[in-house]
Amino acid sequence: MVQHSRRTLLLAAWYGLYQAVHIPVNVRGLLLLQGRGALDFPAPPPPGGWDPQVLAFFTGMAALDLLNAFVSLVFVWGLFTGRRWALPLGLVTLTVSVYAALVFDYATYAAGAWRPPSLSAYILINVAFVPALWLYGQLLNRALRSGF
Repeated sequence: MVQHSRRTLLLAAWYGLYQAVHIPVNVRGLLLLQGRGALDFPAPPPPGGWDPQVLAFFTGMAALDLLNAFVSLVFVWGLFTGRRWALPLGLVTLTVSVYAALVFDYATYAAGAWRPPSLSAYILINVAFVPALWLYGQLLNRALRSGF
């Protein structure tokens, strides 16, 4: 059984909560995109609305992000139960999460959505993700130190 620091477990709990909330948010987003072709939460649109290509991109991204959220919950469970496979799985899910966050931020910023009054929503999304970045750094450090 693999032991983890209290900080790692706390960060993993936050990541699990983040991903547990991410699941219904992504399901809602996919339903909105399929139904009315619009997206408002958690990504408020830019002043002129979302471009159709951006909405198509968000659809694919949300579907893959939804899958990653489920796998992330398996990682968190594995970490808390001391499974050896949790570290490599966590590195995979966190890599996907970090990549998705960066691409999401770039796409929404480039589309002009990061303006008041929507700016606060994007700041909140990013602040909520900071513990996942910290967890990612800790797991990468652990993997590199152990000769992973």
